Amino acid sequence: MTVSPLPVARSEDGLRVLSGRRFRPPSVAPWMIVVLVAVLAFLGLGFARTSLDRSAFELAELNESIAEQSALNHQLSLEIARLENPARIAPLAENLGLVIPDQTNPLLVDLAPEPRVIAEGDTGANQ
Repeated sequence: MTVSPLPVARSEDGLRVLSGRRFRPPSVAPWMIVVLVAVLAFLGLGFARTSLDRSAFELAELNESIAEQSALNHQLSLEIARLENPARIAPLAENLGLVIPDQTNPLLVDLAPEPRVIAEGDTGANQ
């Protein structure tokens, strides 16, 4: 392999050859990595926001359901109180023939247990 010498610039061209470093195009790899990281971060942020918004919607639906059930519970409590009202029950009981007794007889029950008696058999004294 033969190396040819650099052509000598003619003075009439107005050009000259400078010795020095060769021109290297800039490397694209670091910029591609930066762009890739930025895109992934942007997509990750979008995914996180979407999942948080979905959770917020579910929470709002649950709060609405709790409010509806609380209102229903309150209405049912009022209905129970109305149905248990003695002023409503007394006329119905009288129509059925139930009355409040004039005389009451208390019934006393002794809850203490009786002592157990063990039966004794004949020991042969009468034989």
